[in-house]
Amino acid sequence: MKPILFLLLVLFSFDSFSQTTVISELEADFTGNRFLRIIHGDRFFDVLGENYTFSHNEGSKGPKKLSLEFIKNSGKVQERKDFWIEDGEYRLTGKVNDESTWEVYPNHPYNQIDQEIESADLETRKKLIFQQLENELGQEKLIKFIADFTDEELRNALNLIPSDSWYHGEIGTYLTLNESTRAKIGEPAPDFSLESKSGEMFQLSEQKGKYTLLEFSYTGCPYCFLAIPELRKLHDEMGDKIQIVSLWKDPKKTTWLNNQADKKSQIVWTDVWDPNGLASALFEIDLWPSYVLIDPNGTVKSIWSGYKKGDNLSRKIRRAME
Repeated sequence: MKPILFLLLVLFSFDSFSQTTVISELEADFTGNRFLRIIHGDRFFDVLGENYTFSHNEGSKGPKKLSLEFIKNSGKVQERKDFWIEDGEYRLTGKVNDESTWEVYPNHPYNQIDQEIESADLETRKKLIFQQLENELGQEKLIKFIADFTDEELRNALNLIPSDSWYHGEIGTYLTLNESTRAKIGEPAPDFSLESKSGEMFQLSEQKGKYTLLEFSYTGCPYCFLAIPELRKLHDEMGDKIQIVSLWKDPKKTTWLNNQADKKSQIVWTDVWDPNGLASALFEIDLWPSYVLIDPNGTVKSIWSGYKKGDNLSRKIRRAME
């Protein structure tokens, strides 16, 4: 088959004086409904084998991660790779179905540091992360490897992270949670109170009388949106026996309220914002989407993570309710 050339022009406008341009020239030679997913900040979009030219605005400044996923028609990610980019022009090359060939030029310095952190031994990794805590790369890696740090090390890290950073609030929440307060299957669910999209406060401890399904999401998670139709079906079919609560771990309220609004419009159940990851930390959620089923008495019945197209949530939940 003759190679297909994918041309993708993506414009990320941070403000009127700075702009990041990614020009993609990925070659591909494959059949089927596979596609390339581009994730940048809290936005994502798919490239489906045609020429695409469009713009995308990202309000924050500074280096941001650009993630590429080559996805099979089954919905399973076949290849994935992350790059750091910021202001300026970048060129993406390689074969769309071969992650090992993907390259972005020029190479941002963060990419090399990222690789060094990922491949380092424990103590070296911690040292490298501490050296980068004033920027988003180090803060992101601290969250990823947070279990490797003692509470004292995390308190020291907080002193190096800007207080207005989302990561500062995330780590602060982690430190305030005693291990004994975290969720355990077969025990009462830890309580929390979060703002809902309707403007009311949602209190978990007040939800008694029927099952509650907590669905943990964030706006940059494609698979969270992939699950929404099945959640809607579950809501429509079993709403008399179970209530669904979507919890969004977005750093900004405007992201939760406004971004990906067309996909979120299918949500007709309780929708709350988990800004500093309080609920996520209480249930030790580190993969998205994740689900927690709580019985009518407030006891944690089941916890599981991940979703792929074709998962039968209704069947899985009915079994857990037995």
